Amino acid sequence: MRRLRHLAAASLTAMAIAAGLPSAPASAAQELHLYNWTIYIDPAVVDDFQKESGIKVTLDNYGTNEEMLAKVQAGADGYDIVFPSVFMQDIMSQLNLLGNPGLKDLDGYNNLDQKYFIAKSDPQHEICLPYNWGTTGLIYNKALTKGQAVDSWKVIFEPPEALRGKIAVLDDVRETIGAALVYNGFSFNSTDPKELAKARDTIAKAKPYWAAMLTDGIGDKVINGDFAVAQWWSGSAAQTVASKPDAVGYVIPKEGANGFQEQMCMLAKAPNVASAKAFFSYMMRPDVAAKNTNWLHGGTTNKAALTMVNPALRSDPNLYPSDEVRQRLHLVQDLGDKIRLYDAVWTKIKAE
Repeated sequence: MRRLRHLAAASLTAMAIAAGLPSAPASAAQELHLYNWTIYIDPAVVDDFQKESGIKVTLDNYGTNEEMLAKVQAGADGYDIVFPSVFMQDIMSQLNLLGNPGLKDLDGYNNLDQKYFIAKSDPQHEICLPYNWGTTGLIYNKALTKGQAVDSWKVIFEPPEALRGKIAVLDDVRETIGAALVYNGFSFNSTDPKELAKARDTIAKAKPYWAAMLTDGIGDKVINGDFAVAQWWSGSAAQTVASKPDAVGYVIPKEGANGFQEQMCMLAKAPNVASAKAFFSYMMRPDVAAKNTNWLHGGTTNKAALTMVNPALRSDPNLYPSDEVRQRLHLVQDLGDKIRLYDAVWTKIKAE
């Protein structure tokens, strides 16, 4: 569901900005400050928490992992909880930016299903709570793709003549290069120059047949028929499918795909630790986790909440894939300095 811009940790440090930081509250009692992705938590969940706990919640938003990291590094001491992707949790742990809320000792920890994506720095989900997961696959217009196979990345990298000029891919270095790597049988996180070169050539060959590279407004354009097939995030795709189930569909390509997951983490300098712990416990409640998941059209890691998730969501194998399909999902990893290999490939792709 999220757009990711993946940079080396050293490069990220240089991105820190000093403007617009929240000031620490005069009193830490009964306050909680969240810093989350834009439109990424059910407002009713936040309102209910405030009513039940008496804790006043403020919510600020960011658009990328890097924007959040830069602000935290610049001294955003007023925030208590952030929502990084798994790879960013590992980076923030290396930089000693995350605190330990002691999740194992909080009510609800046993509700977590440990099979979901795990950060290298947090093998038992003790530091950060798995918040929402999904995949990057293909959303398609059923009428325009009738008679065409759309279960493979082949439909965008070797598009049939009938679909040429009606294809969109994400304007995202890791997502698009990663899809080309997986299509060629390689790891989504490959740093082999030869494999990256093959992915580059695959994209270069297909690009003339694409209508656009973008990240916003994809669902509406698929519904309207501007695009027949588009690469997109499962949560956003699920919301579109729910609005027009007879017109559009979503599929995880058979070769495999990116599997993303955002985490809920307490900052090392969180001024409201008790409030943060209360919010972690609240979010691990099955009814709360299910309510938020239904709003996000996402994936819950809370096994006790699964029966409360909308049946139309949990029964969809492209939203809740089988273990066999999950084995073909690739979690984005921090590549350190080797991200420059992707940057070089991406620069060439965009220039052609």
